[in-house]
Amino acid sequence: MNADPAAQAGDRRTPPRSVALPPTADSPRSARRFVQETLRGRLDEDTLDSALLLVTELVTNVVVHAGTVATVDVAEEHGSVRVAVGDRHPVRIGVGRRETAVRRPQPTDPDEDIESLESLEGLEGFETIGGGTAGIDGLREDGRGLALVDALASSWGTEHVAGGKTVWFRLESRRREDPRRSASPDDVHSAPSITHDPVPPQPTPSGPPPGPLGVSPVDDLLMTTAGAGAGTTTVTTRAPTAMSTRMPRLLARDTARALTAEGEVSELLAQLLDAVPAVGGRVQRPSQDGVRTETVATLGRTGPSADARVFALDPTQDSLGELLLWPYRAADDRPAGVPGEPGAGHEPGNGAHHAAVHHAEFDRDPFDIERIQLVSRWMALALGGGDMRRAEERRIGMLSFLAEASDLLAGSLDLTHSLTLLARLPVPRLAQWCAVYLNRDDAGPKLQAVGHAEESETAALNEAAVDPDGALMAAVRAARGDQVQTVTAFGGPALVVVLQARRRVLGVLALGRSAGHTFLADEIDLLADLARRASFAVDNARLYSRQVELASTLQAGLRPPALPRIPGMDLGSAYGAAQSAGLDVGGDFFDLISGPTGWTVAIGDVCGKGAEAATVTGVARAVLRLLTGRGADLEELLVELNRALRDTATSHPNGQGRFCTLAAASLLPSETDGARLRLHLAGHPQPVVLHKDGTASLVGRTGTLLGVLDDDETSFPGLDLHLHAGESLVLYTDGVVEARRGRELFGDQRLVDAVAGCAGLSAQGVADRVLTAAERFAGGNLRDDVAILVTRVAD
Repeated sequence: MNADPAAQAGDRRTPPRSVALPPTADSPRSARRFVQETLRGRLDEDTLDSALLLVTELVTNVVVHAGTVATVDVAEEHGSVRVAVGDRHPVRIGVGRRETAVRRPQPTDPDEDIESLESLEGLEGFETIGGGTAGIDGLREDGRGLALVDALASSWGTEHVAGGKTVWFRLESRRREDPRRSASPDDVHSAPSITHDPVPPQPTPSGPPPGPLGVSPVDDLLMTTAGAGAGTTTVTTRAPTAMSTRMPRLLARDTARALTAEGEVSELLAQLLDAVPAVGGRVQRPSQDGVRTETVATLGRTGPSADARVFALDPTQDSLGELLLWPYRAADDRPAGVPGEPGAGHEPGNGAHHAAVHHAEFDRDPFDIERIQLVSRWMALALGGGDMRRAEERRIGMLSFLAEASDLLAGSLDLTHSLTLLARLPVPRLAQWCAVYLNRDDAGPKLQAVGHAEESETAALNEAAVDPDGALMAAVRAARGDQVQTVTAFGGPALVVVLQARRRVLGVLALGRSAGHTFLADEIDLLADLARRASFAVDNARLYSRQVELASTLQAGLRPPALPRIPGMDLGSAYGAAQSAGLDVGGDFFDLISGPTGWTVAIGDVCGKGAEAATVTGVARAVLRLLTGRGADLEELLVELNRALRDTATSHPNGQGRFCTLAAASLLPSETDGARLRLHLAGHPQPVVLHKDGTASLVGRTGTLLGVLDDDETSFPGLDLHLHAGESLVLYTDGVVEARRGRELFGDQRLVDAVAGCAGLSAQGVADRVLTAAERFAGGNLRDDVAILVTRVAD
């Protein structure tokens, strides 16, 4: 924001009234009275309340953060009022402030009198007992000043000059005349400028007495009136008091909407102090831990609690807090001019009369109890509503955290990742550190993962978490049942929760905080719920890991662990699992079997996946090995295999039987260079031959499926092949040609082209090149398993 555009444009306005206030706790209240007296009768009550609220906040900012004299300027413009609050701190708004060399001493008692602190201006370094930034005597500013200005003002901005800065705001209002005032237009244009003066205050016939630690903030200020013409006349006069005329009001709807519960209480306290004879007030209530007392709002000059009048905000709920008001002292702070007091100008002989007047004036209760109780009830409603909103927001936040944590934990089936995630989720939102232990079958719990809010402390946490003589390890070993245990570990409070799922103890979750930050009851319940959810996620990941290991073992059993060495032949293989395979064992297999008449090369594909497919695959490999070892002819072998699969195959729930495709080639002795093969296909895709000249072609005669038809209905025609040196026979399963890119299949032609591009490669190079071509075509997302076996005649 920049300077006021209306001011730069030269809009017609009245000369401003101004006041300079010292950096004391009473200044926000003094500024409030000054604005109230200046604008009463000229603004509607709602707009006046907004101006008072914003001035209180901005002056509080100056006192707490700048620690310099605060200036307040009020100017009436056509249809609006402009208020500016300035300080004398050179740092611009939004720039980090350097702490002043003068530090305000920290009291040892929250109720300690602050009279000794009034002369100091360096307020930035002052901190309240128990932590938290505050001004003198608990004068707080929570960073909401400019936010309120933005919410309530019709326009606002900032002005930076050498040696200070100013925040201004403008409020639009329907101007009205106060029937109690008879100010003429000339009075408005001859606006006074108010400054502090060391001259003692003059007697006044009415109004509140001065404060207990000095003069009354505004009532005893000197006015410097700028006269018309060439000269300037300075007169000593008094600003009229506002306390006796301020009417009790509640907050306007727009103002209340812009305030938090604490801000609403602060404004209610300010309005109350405008109407009762008190030098200051404070609203306080028990903290969440029930040990300390936290200040909700404070204004004016406060002192020891024993000197204050205490009013419960709600007699039925002590947790809502209490209102403390410090009245004017009858002896020390009696206003000048009260009859019966020395220096009051009373005549001799009238002492008894003046004493009676004094007794009637000061012995009766000066407070309007009904008004105070009404405001207290509104404060209780504001705080109660704020507590309910915060409790609901806290509850929603906890539920959101649990939902997000559950999603993250459920989204991982990798055990190591799940444990690492569990150790990081509560940090730093719920705990400063976290450690996860898992039980071992042959020993006690073992540390699996840790997380700390400070990375530099991770090594120390690892060491403390595995210390066999440490308090944390002792609590982990002793953890039993589903109860949350509270211990002291790693320098602060810690919780130990058993991870238990499906009636089985999996391990222990330990969380901790730094010293002095205990876990609240709802936080303990939240962490216990997190442990329960995490237990099932960890158990699921553990079971999945075991199933993956089992599936991988079974899948590896469908292929030979290593390709054998066949004289004069170069062998290569490749296998690609489908992305959606998961725990299912695929039905693709290949084998190279040595028999009495030579080697048999076979590759097959069983319909489906899972246990049934694995059963069929096991039967097929067993029959192949058995019959090949006996020297059976390949065609006879396929007939026996068809019979075995048909007789032993299991069925789906819908009654569909399992079947198998197979491509088998027997290597026969060759009297010339190269190799002679006899190829049989049982419903399997045609192999590809890579010729020496770099061309490729499909070969083979299609036969019937295995495990479907009776013996007399089957047909397994053979084909004799002769491979020369450098030529290859590429066997594959249908996952290669059925690789998809949208609706388009990889197909036979792309396969032939891919094989043709492998001229000169080794058998393993050909297998890898074909698998890569299929994966690249499918975008890395193969929908079916792929097995490739290449037999190449060595050069």
